[in-house]
Amino acid sequence: MSINSNIIYFPNKLKHSEEYKKKLYILIRDDIEKVLNQYSQYYNDSWAVALAAGRFSSMKLQQLEGSKKSLEFFENCIKSQEISKINL
Repeated sequence: MSINSNIIYFPNKLKHSEEYKKKLYILIRDDIEKVLNQYSQYYNDSWAVALAAGRFSSMKLQQLEGSKKSLEFFENCIKSQEISKINL
């Protein structure tokens, strides 16, 4: 009988939780982008939809994370767009 045979290995709940959150955040992001694209097409006004979404996002993120982290997030989004030319 092995000395390690009575050891029970428990799943890493923290890793599972992080993976779940990442998948959830991606799902939410993709769903919101679909809705915003639908509004852009319906109203034929991407600019107005982008302003409305940006206003909500910037104000809510500032409340949740503060100005510095919010600005860093938006700068990162802009840099990503410039590099990859993502077509939303």
